[in-house]
Amino acid sequence: MFSFPNKMLQVFKEQETQDLFEKNGFVVLPFYSPEEIKELDEIYHKLHPKDEHGFFPSTFSSDKNYRARADEEIRRIGSRSIEHYCQNIKVVCGAFIVKNIGVDSGMCVHQDMSLVDESKYTGINIWVPLVDLTIENGALFVLRGSHRMTPTYRGSSIPECFSPVMDDVIDFLEPILVKAGEAVIFDQSIIHFSPPNFSDKIRIVTNTYFTHQEAEFRTYYWNKDFGNNVEAFIQDNSFMTNFDQFGDNIHDRPKVGKSIGLVPYEFPKIDLTFLESNFKRTHARELINKAKPIDALLETNQVNSYDNTGSDAKVGLLARIKSFFN
Repeated sequence: MFSFPNKMLQVFKEQETQDLFEKNGFVVLPFYSPEEIKELDEIYHKLHPKDEHGFFPSTFSSDKNYRARADEEIRRIGSRSIEHYCQNIKVVCGAFIVKNIGVDSGMCVHQDMSLVDESKYTGINIWVPLVDLTIENGALFVLRGSHRMTPTYRGSSIPECFSPVMDDVIDFLEPILVKAGEAVIFDQSIIHFSPPNFSDKIRIVTNTYFTHQEAEFRTYYWNKDFGNNVEAFIQDNSFMTNFDQFGDNIHDRPKVGKSIGLVPYEFPKIDLTFLESNFKRTHARELINKAKPIDALLETNQVNSYDNTGSDAKVGLLARIKSFFN
């Protein structure tokens, strides 16, 4: 079982930004100009597949050209701000993350998959909406400070540390209601969530993954025969755009990468007492329940309210969002 480093390697040029990121697990910074937002919106509408529905990151698409072009363009346009804010990093992947209208665009409470050796390094997302965020269109909610709650290996096959209290976590989350072009830059190990998009427009986000310049790309896999161990894989930097299992067979052993064997893992679990002792209760559940579905959904009885408790749909979504983005 690994431990977090005593001090995170610096990735931000400004010390104040670095300190806030290390303390809270995220920072909010201006990122895209109005012209860049317009260009990205046009690129998305030109490139995206016509059969998208619900929650749909470009990394899930079977269209490899779409995945590659989205990665290329998002990196290109984001490079201005990344160079302004960051140092000693490497950018690994850019993707569109789209919430189409409807209940199937909701994302469960989750942590993103491990992509580096977190005993040394940190995997970081630059998550930027192209529209102003509201509760109704699927705002990002975070559990402030949960990125250093307990060390975890994360992947679609690995049980979550918060599974006993998945529904309870909602009551400790806070929404990050950023404007179009503002970035939520967050540690991939932070617990986060987003409700369905019940507005009348799709919610388009770009996500850019980066890490420390010297960090090796790693993923992790578990099955019950491993006991208290997980299997570690070294991946190359094209993993996020070339990994076909995001869209299918996500629970299977990775078909790409080099296995470096089993590493011990204790499968930590948190409970409600832990949550109440370490985090403050919020009004997140009330805010989510007040978000009104659009009239068309109500008329067809497709949804009456959003519920984060167990369902077949939730299990399927969780398997996918644990893979990378929310």
